[in-house]
Amino acid sequence: MPTPLVTVAMSVYNGAATVQAALRSLLWQTFPDWELVLINDGSADSTASVVDQFHDPRIRVIHASERRGLAARLNECVDVARGKYIARMDADDILYPDRFQRQVAYLDAHPDIDLLGHGAVLFKGSGEVVGVYPISEQHEDICRTPWWGFPLAHPTWMGRRTWFLRNRYDQSLRKGQDQELLLRTWQQSRFAVLPLCLMGYRVDRISASKSMWGRTAYCRRLLLQANDMTSIGWALRGIAVHAAGLMRDMFLDATGIVSHGARQSFMSADQLVSEQWQAVWKRVSLDRA
Repeated sequence: MPTPLVTVAMSVYNGAATVQAALRSLLWQTFPDWELVLINDGSADSTASVVDQFHDPRIRVIHASERRGLAARLNECVDVARGKYIARMDADDILYPDRFQRQVAYLDAHPDIDLLGHGAVLFKGSGEVVGVYPISEQHEDICRTPWWGFPLAHPTWMGRRTWFLRNRYDQSLRKGQDQELLLRTWQQSRFAVLPLCLMGYRVDRISASKSMWGRTAYCRRLLLQANDMTSIGWALRGIAVHAAGLMRDMFLDATGIVSHGARQSFMSADQLVSEQWQAVWKRVSLDRA
């Protein structure tokens, strides 16, 4: 097979209920020059049988007998990737057809950019729109509040493989590996975000346990990087805001509320965004029928 331009990195654990729709949306891409490296991370459900139904030669499936976690598996994906660019995708995401085409065009035109994201519609259940993931387009705006985090959603990433080889995911972390990586690299890298919704990002519920592990990892990295008055101030401010954020997430987890109003970091979706998403969701539903 010819060398693809884009390698999609996906680690799946017990994703049988959603991975079929995710892979079908990958096959929709108007940009055909990609490969998928999918690692089945020791799933205990029927993930293996679902993904093995796809026979597209661009899909490379690795079935692992034990679970190692997202960070380790993504590092493995990068190691075996053949593409110039690495694109992230999770097993419950739904891609818009032009995602790769738009990101590749931008990265080709901007060789100074290491990592490129895009907007995403947040949805739950059977396609109900919750909101839109907040974005900032330029590096300086993305990195404006390092004590809080970076508006650069992990499943939207596409970046140069050379960058991922230099900057590995921390395999000791259970959650929050993406934001920790951004915090560790933002001062030596260049990020950007396309102001377009090019993905549906599933948020069926807010998990306080996941939030706790992610926020703890982030605050730990802030403390490790605290070596002058500015970074010490960031660490103290970050601990305060993430503690408050965790209390909010515990409330949302306990009540089961996932909405734009409850999670104020979500932006509201306008009519055009909602209509575009509904067209994508309708196609997903028809493919399942």
